[in-house]
Amino acid sequence: MDTDSPPPAMRHRSWYMRADVADRLAATIDDLHYLTRRPRHEVLAALVDVSLTHRAEIEARLASQDSAA
Repeated sequence: MDTDSPPPAMRHRSWYMRADVADRLAATIDDLHYLTRRPRHEVLAALVDVSLTHRAEIEARLASQDSAA
C-alpha cells in the first residue's frame, strides 16, 4: 500500500429508491466487486460515472414518464 498518497475524499449520502432497484444495484455492485476485486466504493463510483455520461438518456426517460402520467 502506498502510504504517501492520502485517501480519496469520501462522502456518505442516503437516498430512497424502490426496493427492486436497490436490490439490483446491490447485486450489480457485488458481481462487479467479485469479478474485478475492486473495493465496492470504487465499483459504485464507476457505475455512477458511467450513468452520468448518459444523462440525456436519463432526462428523456424521466420526461417520457411524466408525459405518460
